[in-house]
Amino acid sequence: MVEKNEKLQAFAMEMKQGYTFVKEGKNEEAIKKLRPFVELMRTSGAPNIRLFVSYSIAQIRTGDIEGFLQTYAEIKEMEPKNPDEQSLKNQIDGFFTDLMDELQKNVEE
Repeated sequence: MVEKNEKLQAFAMEMKQGYTFVKEGKNEEAIKKLRPFVELMRTSGAPNIRLFVSYSIAQIRTGDIEGFLQTYAEIKEMEPKNPDEQSLKNQIDGFFTDLMDELQKNVEE
């Protein structure tokens, strides 16, 4: 039982470090830390809005537009469980809108 708790703690610390990297603008590192958790959530069908939003922010900051759009589409399907999750969804909607505005400007130029 102790070993299981230690593994869960290590798991949680890895994810927490990924979130910290996003906050600090260390986006490449954030993607490396968070990708295994995102893939796990995708295959298990247990989405986590905070995880996917953090991951998508790192994606857009590194210029991975295609990856961002895929993650964004997944986030749009997720049902927020509380006001914080709704706020995160609203935040990522803002990133999406900004991206679309920027792409539209590039098309018009």
